[in-house]
Order: sequence, then C-alpha cells, then structure tokens
Amino acid sequence: TTQATTEKLVSEHKDLIDAEFALNADSGGGSLAEDGIPLAYTFQSAEKTYATFEITARNPGGHSAAPRKDNAIYELAEAILKVRAHRFPVMANAILRESLRAEGEQMENEVGKALIAYADNPADKDAIDKILGDEEYDHVISTTCVSTMLRGGQVENALPQTATVTVNCRIFPGTEVSEIHETLKRIVNNDTLEVQPLDEYIASPASEPRADVTNAIAKAVHARYPGLKLVPSMSSGYTDALVYRNAGIPTFGASSRFTRPGISNAHGVNERIPKDTFYNGLDHWMIIIKELAGPG
Repeated sequence: TTQATTEKLVSEHKDLIDAEFALNADSGGGSLAEDGIPLAYTFQSAEKTYATFEITARNPGGHSAAPRKDNAIYELAEAILKVRAHRFPVMANAILRESLRAEGEQMENEVGKALIAYADNPADKDAIDKILGDEEYDHVISTTCVSTMLRGGQVENALPQTATVTVNCRIFPGTEVSEIHETLKRIVNNDTLEVQPLDEYIASPASEPRADVTNAIAKAVHARYPGLKLVPSMSSGYTDALVYRNAGIPTFGASSRFTRPGISNAHGVNERIPKDTFYNGLDHWMIIIKELAGPG
C-alpha cells in the first residue's frame, strides 16, 4: 500500500502514536560470514529515499508491415540502456561510514579493506572501485536507479503507439527527488520521451542514536552473540521509518535476523530468512520490549 496506513496514522491519528521513539522490525539486523561467524549488528538510523519514475515513448504507430524508424519500443530501449550505463556520484555520511568500517573490520578480504579505506576517506578511488565491483556493497555508496517493469504496444501486427519502463530509484540522503528527476531527463536526452515520477516523494531525516535504545538492542543481540559490536546503519531499502521520522518520531531498525550474504532474496518469490532467526527473534523482541517498556 506504499505506506498508506502509516501515513494515515501520522496525518489523522498522531495523538495515538506520538511516541518518544519507534522501533522498526523491518530493518537493521546482523550479518554472518559464510561459515556462520557474526560480523556485525547494525541498527537502522537512516535510509535512502524511495522514488519511482516512468519513462514513456509515444508514437502514431501504424501497420507492422510498414516499419518506421521512430518506433516507440526502439526509442524506449535506447533510453533504458542509457539509464543502465549511468553511475550516480559516490556519496558518504557519518552513519554509513561507521557501519561499513565495522563490517570491514570483520572481513579478511580485499572488500573488507576497501570498506575501511572508504570509511577513512570516501574519496579513495581504489576503495570505491573495489566496492563498486562487489554486488553485496556496490549499491550502498550512491543513489541507484534500475528498470523494474516494462510494457508496450497493443497488438502483435501493429507498430507500438506507446512503450513505458518503470524505473525505481533509491536516493542517497542529502539528494532531492527533483535532482534525480532532472538527472534522468538528462541521461535519456530525448525531449520526445516523458519522464515523470509516479507520486510525490519525501526524503527521510536521520535519527540520532540514543543510549537507552542502543543498550536495549545490545542486550538482545549479546544474548545470542556476546560482545558483538553494534553500529548505526543507513538502509538502501524503504520502510515505514520514513513516515515516522518525517513526523518527528525518531525510528530505529532493530530486526532480529542474522543472515549470510545473498540468501534473503528480499521481495522475490523466494524471499526467506533462516529458521533459527525466526525463533530467536521471539527472545530478541521480548528482551528489547521488557528493557524499554518495563519499570526502571
């Protein structure tokens, strides 16, 4: 529902939810090495802005027996390839640098060294190249836009009158949605194509970590992995935290899950979490809630 319920809570029932802070089960969590050794636990304190655009080519069309050079599908295909080839500028903030440093310190490979080097100096070209070459981390240090849906034409024996691609963007904090809109138009470089956002999108401010929340999360995490380091993080995804943060409610992602690289398949038909993460999550949340909501 693209946060319709959450936004209604904020706009029409703020008095019922105007809390000092919120906890988000849909972000944060621990990362595991391939051998199951925990690397770090991150609690979400910021996230990228979610925005979706459509690029549309229009054409008078005609009979398929008489092809024309300005075919809507061909024009759109050229635009799609331009979007694929574009790299948005690498960016950094304190939350991301701290989380990547913590993960890098637990990794004994070249990517781990690159994460630390980036945390030390976000302009380090060698570190950036190494991170951009790793599919686990290439998307975290910049805005990303990717084609996700495609439609075009009307019947098999006629030239297409319209063709449209959906482009989903995850925008690095500090960048306005309007800037990405203009960038996409510049990338496409074709005034005959329409480039439009599907909705009005708002950016989310970061939530400064607070000791009581951090300590409660640490108690739950350390019940499973004693001494594991906790660091604030910035999500590449999009959660209800966006809405609450904009309503003045600091929100922290405190998921109970611990996963190995590349197995969650988020939003896919095979999305999954490890079974023990589910059961351990019951204890995880019981500890956090008792710690924060109980007496004292």
